[in-house]
Amino acid sequence: MRKIVWLFVVLLTLISCSKRDSVDIQTNAMAIVGASFAYPENGWFELACERLGYAPINRAVSGENIKHTALKFKNMTQFSKAELDSFATLVIMHTHDFDVYGDDEFVAGEVLGDNPTPAEAYDYVIRRYITMCQALEFDTSSVWYGVEGGKPVDIILCTHWHDARDRFNSSVRRLAVRWGGYARLCEFDKFIGFSKDSPDPDSGKQISVLYAHPDANATEIIDGVEYGWHPKRGKDSEIQQRMAQIFCNSYF
Repeated sequence: MRKIVWLFVVLLTLISCSKRDSVDIQTNAMAIVGASFAYPENGWFELACERLGYAPINRAVSGENIKHTALKFKNMTQFSKAELDSFATLVIMHTHDFDVYGDDEFVAGEVLGDNPTPAEAYDYVIRRYITMCQALEFDTSSVWYGVEGGKPVDIILCTHWHDARDRFNSSVRRLAVRWGGYARLCEFDKFIGFSKDSPDPDSGKQISVLYAHPDANATEIIDGVEYGWHPKRGKDSEIQQRMAQIFCNSYF
C-alpha cells in the first residue's frame, strides 16, 4: 500500500513539474505579415514597435496577398522556430479589397488548397497560428515547452489605412468578432483623422489623395471615385506616424 501511495505522489510531482508558469517568459518582439502597406519602407510598424519596446519582425512583402501568407504558414516557412518563440503578437495587414469573412463550415478544416479564396486564407492563417502556438507546449526545443496551452495567442487584424475599402474593412471587423478570443482589431480607418464622406473643401478631392505617395501607385479608383492608394512612406511621414500611434493605442 505504501508503494502505491509513493508512486502516486511521484506521479503527481512529475505532472506538476511538467507544467510551467508562462509569467517568467519574456517575449521581446512583435511580428507582422502583409503586403505593401506593411512592409518596412512605410515605417509605422517599426515606429510602433519602438514605442512599445518590441523588436520588429517584418515579413510583409509588397505585391503579395493573404494567399501567399497562408501557403507560407502551411509550409512552415513564414517564421523560424526561434522567431516563433520570441514574438508576443502576430499582426496581419493584408488589406486588399476582398471579403475576408467566409463560411465557418467551409473553412473550418486545416486543409488548404493551392489557390484559396481570401476568406479561406485569412481563416487558415489564424487557425494555423493558434495551433502553432499551442504545439509549443510539447516542443522540447521551445522556451514554451511545458507551459500549459503553449505560447499565449495574440493576433491583431488591421483595417485598411482609410475607409474607402468598405468591403474589406467591414468583413475584417466581422472576422475579428469571430476570433474574439484570440484576435483584436486595429482600426486605422476609424482613427486616421479623415473620412471618404468628407472630401477636402478646397480641392474637392478625397483627403486620402492628399496623403498619397507621389508615384505611379499613388491613387486608385473605387466606384468611380479617386482615393489614395499607397500613403507617403518613411518614419518622418505624418501618415505613418499617425498609424503608429493608432496601433499603439489599440495595443493595450
